[in-house]
Amino acid sequence: LNSEKILFLTLQIAVKMRNGHLLLLAASCLALINDATAAPSDSIKIEGDSAIFDQDANTITYSGSVRATLGDLSISGNTLVVTLINDQADKIQTTGSPARLLKQTTATAKSAQDSLVASATSIMFMPSSQQLELKGNATLQQAGSTIKSEQILYDVDARQVRADGKQDRVRMEFDVVNTPITKEP
Repeated sequence: LNSEKILFLTLQIAVKMRNGHLLLLAASCLALINDATAAPSDSIKIEGDSAIFDQDANTITYSGSVRATLGDLSISGNTLVVTLINDQADKIQTTGSPARLLKQTTATAKSAQDSLVASATSIMFMPSSQQLELKGNATLQQAGSTIKSEQILYDVDARQVRADGKQDRVRMEFDVVNTPITKEP
């Protein structure tokens, strides 16, 4: 973020405020922006065309080609809402046509196929519990497997999936590895 964008974001958010909390909000916004630009590996970086901070609801709503990164996780969509608890991101929800999520392969992963790719009309990610919820034409791909359903719940750490079809059936495709069977002598 350059200083012009920081100033614009601060002014745009300040315009939304009432009841004399303008200075507190501007200071809070600058602190959030400074934290975001510091870029430790567990910080969230978010870019969008606009942002609105709702202090009462403790949410920040970004809109317009939004992209968020958190370590090796990338989320994109038309709008993105971050719900904060104790100044920490509790929930990150994005919507789009479709919204997308990519979790890159880590150094300990076996191959590039272990990267997680997801798309849906709505994606909600809870960083503290590593839970992912996909709703609306949901697709989840990882390690050569693809799951398609109306709703998918995924525990990223445990690598456990629950899919519900509601109207349509749950579809799954996965690679079958042909390994020759050898007879023991």
